[in-house]
Amino acid sequence: MSETLPIHVNRDGLHDIDVAQSFEVDDSFTIALKNHGAPIHAHLHLDDDLSEVASLSATNHYVKADDTRHVTVTVRDAPASGKLKIVTGYGAEAAYVDVEIHERDEQQDSIPVDESLSKPQRTRPMESEPSSSNLLKNLPLVLLGLFALVLAFGAGLVVDSGIALFGTFVVLVGLGAAAYFLLQ
Repeated sequence: MSETLPIHVNRDGLHDIDVAQSFEVDDSFTIALKNHGAPIHAHLHLDDDLSEVASLSATNHYVKADDTRHVTVTVRDAPASGKLKIVTGYGAEAAYVDVEIHERDEQQDSIPVDESLSKPQRTRPMESEPSSSNLLKNLPLVLLGLFALVLAFGAGLVVDSGIALFGTFVVLVGLGAAAYFLLQ
Protein backbone atom coordinates (compact mmCIF):
# COMPACT_ATOMS: atom_id res chain seq x y z
CA MET A 1 0.00 0.00 0.00
CA SER A 2 1.14 3.51 -0.76
CA GLU A 3 2.55 5.57 2.09
CA THR A 4 2.07 8.92 0.32
CA LEU A 5 -1.22 10.50 -0.72
CA PRO A 6 -0.53 12.98 -3.55
CA ILE A 7 -2.83 16.02 -3.74
CA HIS A 8 -2.40 18.36 -6.72
CA VAL A 9 -3.61 21.95 -6.38
CA ASN A 10 -3.81 24.71 -9.02
CA ARG A 11 -3.24 22.19 -11.81
CA ASP A 12 -6.26 23.13 -13.95
CA GLY A 13 -6.95 26.55 -12.48
CA LEU A 14 -6.77 28.65 -9.36
CA HIS A 15 -7.79 26.68 -6.21
CA ASP A 16 -8.39 23.50 -8.25
CA ILE A 17 -7.92 20.27 -6.26
CA ASP A 18 -6.99 16.99 -7.95
CA VAL A 19 -6.88 13.94 -5.67
CA ALA A 20 -7.75 10.25 -5.78
CA GLN A 21 -11.27 9.25 -4.67
CA SER A 22 -9.93 6.74 -2.12
CA PHE A 23 -6.72 5.89 -0.31
CA GLU A 24 -5.77 2.73 1.61
CA VAL A 25 -3.03 2.50 4.19
CA ASP A 26 -2.00 0.32 7.14
CA ASP A 27 0.18 2.77 9.07
CA SER A 28 1.07 6.45 9.36
CA PHE A 29 1.38 8.19 6.01
CA THR A 30 2.33 11.43 4.31
CA ILE A 31 0.18 13.82 2.34
CA ALA A 32 2.09 15.52 -0.49
CA LEU A 33 0.49 18.86 -1.38
CA LYS A 34 1.89 19.61 -4.85
CA ASN A 35 1.21 23.17 -6.04
CA HIS A 36 1.25 23.65 -9.82
CA GLY A 37 0.54 27.40 -9.81
CA ALA A 38 0.38 30.49 -7.62
CA PRO A 39 1.00 30.27 -3.86
CA ILE A 40 -1.98 28.85 -2.00
CA HIS A 41 -3.36 28.06 1.44
CA ALA A 42 -4.75 24.56 1.92
CA HIS A 43 -6.75 23.30 4.85
CA LEU A 44 -6.80 19.57 5.74
CA HIS A 45 -9.41 18.02 8.02
CA LEU A 46 -10.01 14.46 9.24
CA ASP A 47 -13.65 13.59 9.91
CA ASP A 48 -14.76 12.34 13.33
CA ASP A 49 -14.16 8.65 12.55
CA LEU A 50 -10.61 9.22 11.32
CA SER A 51 -9.68 11.74 14.00
CA GLU A 52 -10.32 9.07 16.65
CA VAL A 53 -7.45 6.93 15.33
CA ALA A 54 -5.26 9.42 13.43
CA SER A 55 -3.99 12.97 13.71
CA LEU A 56 -2.49 15.58 11.41
CA SER A 57 0.75 17.36 12.28
CA ALA A 58 -1.02 20.61 11.26
CA THR A 59 -4.25 21.54 9.48
CA ASN A 60 -3.52 24.82 7.66
CA HIS A 61 -0.71 24.85 5.14
CA TYR A 62 0.85 27.50 2.94
CA VAL A 63 2.29 26.02 -0.25
CA LYS A 64 4.63 28.19 -2.31
CA ALA A 65 4.31 28.39 -6.09
CA ASP A 66 5.49 25.23 -7.87
CA ASP A 67 6.45 23.63 -4.57
CA THR A 68 5.45 20.53 -2.59
CA ARG A 69 4.51 20.53 1.09
CA HIS A 70 4.59 17.23 3.03
CA VAL A 71 2.15 16.71 5.90
CA THR A 72 2.37 13.73 8.24
CA VAL A 73 -0.73 11.82 9.32
CA THR A 74 0.02 9.74 12.41
CA VAL A 75 -2.10 6.60 12.75
CA ARG A 76 -2.48 5.32 16.32
CA ASP A 77 -4.95 2.48 15.82
CA ALA A 78 -6.53 0.37 13.09
CA PRO A 79 -8.80 -0.58 11.43
CA ALA A 80 -10.75 2.57 10.68
CA SER A 81 -12.22 4.48 7.79
CA GLY A 82 -13.40 8.00 7.16
CA LYS A 83 -12.96 11.06 5.00
CA LEU A 84 -10.12 13.50 4.57
CA LYS A 85 -11.34 16.95 3.54
CA ILE A 86 -9.10 19.26 1.48
CA VAL A 87 -10.14 22.92 1.18
CA THR A 88 -8.48 25.70 -0.83
CA GLY A 89 -9.35 29.33 -1.49
CA TYR A 90 -10.73 29.77 2.05
CA GLY A 91 -13.63 27.44 1.27
CA ALA A 92 -14.00 28.20 -2.45
CA GLU A 93 -13.03 24.62 -3.42
CA ALA A 94 -13.29 21.38 -1.43
CA ALA A 95 -12.50 17.75 -2.18
CA TYR A 96 -12.92 14.56 -0.16
CA VAL A 97 -10.86 11.37 -0.03
CA ASP A 98 -12.18 8.12 1.43
CA VAL A 99 -9.37 6.87 3.69
CA GLU A 100 -9.30 3.21 4.71
CA ILE A 101 -6.86 2.22 7.47
CA HIS A 102 -6.32 -1.53 7.55
CA GLU A 103 -4.85 -3.74 10.27
CA ARG A 104 -1.11 -3.83 9.97
CA ASP A 105 0.18 -7.08 8.50
CA GLU A 106 2.56 -8.58 11.07
CA GLN A 107 4.60 -10.23 8.32
CA GLN A 108 5.77 -6.80 7.20
CA ASP A 109 7.52 -6.36 10.55
CA SER A 110 9.42 -9.63 10.29
CA ILE A 111 12.70 -10.02 8.49
CA PRO A 112 13.32 -13.28 6.67
CA VAL A 113 16.39 -15.06 8.04
CA ASP A 114 18.32 -17.66 6.11
CA GLU A 115 18.63 -20.99 7.93
CA SER A 116 22.41 -20.97 7.48
CA LEU A 117 22.61 -18.13 10.02
CA SER A 118 21.38 -20.45 12.77
CA LYS A 119 24.39 -22.74 12.34
CA PRO A 120 27.61 -21.90 14.19
CA GLN A 121 30.15 -20.16 12.04
CA ARG A 122 33.64 -21.61 11.91
CA THR A 123 36.32 -19.15 12.85
CA ARG A 124 40.03 -19.46 12.50
CA PRO A 125 41.64 -20.11 15.89
CA MET A 126 44.03 -17.52 17.27
CA GLU A 127 47.67 -18.37 16.72
CA SER A 128 49.24 -18.99 20.10
CA GLU A 129 52.85 -19.02 18.91
CA PRO A 130 54.51 -16.60 16.54
CA SER A 131 54.79 -18.14 13.12
CA SER A 132 58.05 -18.26 11.24
CA SER A 133 56.44 -16.31 8.40
CA ASN A 134 55.94 -13.32 10.76
CA LEU A 135 59.58 -13.50 11.79
CA LEU A 136 60.81 -13.73 8.19
CA LYS A 137 58.53 -10.89 7.10
CA ASN A 138 59.99 -8.62 9.81
CA LEU A 139 63.62 -9.79 9.55
CA PRO A 140 64.93 -6.51 8.02
CA LEU A 141 63.34 -4.58 10.87
CA VAL A 142 64.87 -6.91 13.48
CA LEU A 143 68.33 -6.57 11.87
CA LEU A 144 68.02 -2.78 11.82
CA GLY A 145 67.10 -2.81 15.52
CA LEU A 146 70.08 -5.01 16.40
CA PHE A 147 72.37 -2.69 14.40
CA ALA A 148 71.01 0.31 16.37
CA LEU A 149 71.65 -1.57 19.62
CA VAL A 150 75.26 -2.39 18.69
CA LEU A 151 75.86 1.18 17.49
CA ALA A 152 74.46 2.69 20.73
CA PHE A 153 76.49 0.26 22.89
CA GLY A 154 79.67 0.98 20.90
CA ALA A 155 79.16 4.75 21.25
CA GLY A 156 78.69 4.28 25.00
CA LEU A 157 81.99 2.39 25.27
CA VAL A 158 83.96 4.87 23.14
CA VAL A 159 82.65 7.93 24.97
CA ASP A 160 82.74 6.10 28.30
CA SER A 161 79.64 7.93 29.48
CA GLY A 162 76.77 6.74 31.64
CA ILE A 163 74.32 8.72 29.54
CA ALA A 164 75.33 6.83 26.38
CA LEU A 165 74.92 3.53 28.22
CA PHE A 166 71.48 4.67 29.41
CA GLY A 167 70.62 5.41 25.75
CA THR A 168 71.65 1.85 24.91
CA PHE A 169 69.28 0.58 27.59
CA VAL A 170 66.41 2.69 26.16
CA VAL A 171 67.07 1.31 22.65
CA LEU A 172 67.07 -2.22 24.09
CA VAL A 173 63.68 -1.65 25.81
CA GLY A 174 62.28 -0.16 22.57
CA LEU A 175 63.45 -3.20 20.59
CA GLY A 176 61.84 -5.53 23.11
CA ALA A 177 58.52 -3.69 22.90
CA ALA A 178 58.63 -3.61 19.09
CA ALA A 179 59.40 -7.33 18.93
CA TYR A 180 56.51 -8.08 21.27
CA PHE A 181 54.00 -6.18 19.12
CA LEU A 182 55.37 -7.50 15.82
CA LEU A 183 55.06 -11.10 16.91
CA GLN A 184 51.45 -10.78 18.17
